[in-house]
Amino acid sequence: MLYLIGLGLNPKELTLEALEALKGCKSVYLEDYTSKYSSGGAKDLEKILGKKVIPLTREEIEEIKPFFTNAKKENIALVVYGNITSATTHSEIIDTAKRRGIKVKLIPGISIFSVIPMLIGLQEYKFGRTVSIVRPEKNYFPKSYFNYFLENQKLGLHTICLLDIKRDQNYFMSPNEAASILLEIAKEQEFKLGKAIVISNAMGKSQKLEYKELSKIAKTKYPAGCISCLVIPGNLHDSEKEALEGL
Repeated sequence: MLYLIGLGLNPKELTLEALEALKGCKSVYLEDYTSKYSSGGAKDLEKILGKKVIPLTREEIEEIKPFFTNAKKENIALVVYGNITSATTHSEIIDTAKRRGIKVKLIPGISIFSVIPMLIGLQEYKFGRTVSIVRPEKNYFPKSYFNYFLENQKLGLHTICLLDIKRDQNYFMSPNEAASILLEIAKEQEFKLGKAIVISNAMGKSQKLEYKELSKIAKTKYPAGCISCLVIPGNLHDSEKEALEGL
C-alpha cells in the first residue's frame, strides 16, 4: 500500500494516525521541494519515527517515482509538509497509483490554510481564491493572479497570497519582495492597495505576525529563509478588525 501523509507545519503536529501508519511502513520518502517545516527538519522527524526518511527531489517525484515499484508488495509512505493535496503533483501521484492498481491511503495534515484564520482572527468562510506570487525573471513577469485578487476584493473576500519557493536554489520569497511586486502591479492597474497581514514561519518557534500598510511591508527587512505568506483583507467585520488591531 502507498500512504500519502501530511506532516503538518512542524514535527510536533504529526497526528497519531500518521505516526502509527509511518511506523508500519517499510520505507518513508519525503517530498522535499515544495516546502519545509517552519521549525525543525527531517532529522527531527527521523527521531520521532526511529527510522530513516529518504528525501526526494522534484525530478525523482515526477519522473522516477521509486515508491511505486515497492508499494504493490509492501507499505510505502510518501510524506509531505503541511497537507497532502496542496500541490498538483501530489494529486497526480494519487491518480497514477490507482491506475497502476496500487492501494492508496490518505492521511491529512495541518496546513497553512487551516491555521491562517486561527492565527489572525479572520473568519474562515470569508476567504476567496488563493493566489501565488511568483518571482519575476528575465522576460517572465506573471501577473494574471492579480485578477483573482481583484475578484476577491469585489466580493469582499480575504486573499491568501502564497510566496514563491525554490528549494533547489534555497530561495524563499520574502514579504517585502512580495509586497513590492503587488504594489508594482497595482500601480499598473490603477488599484490602490492598503494594509496586509504578514505571516512568517507559521506555527514555528520564530513565528511572526504583522498587520500594516503594504508600502511599509515593502520597506521592511525580514529574516532570510522563512516560509511566509501575505493576507490581504476584504471587507472586515467588527470582530475581525479588533483581532487585526491586536497584531
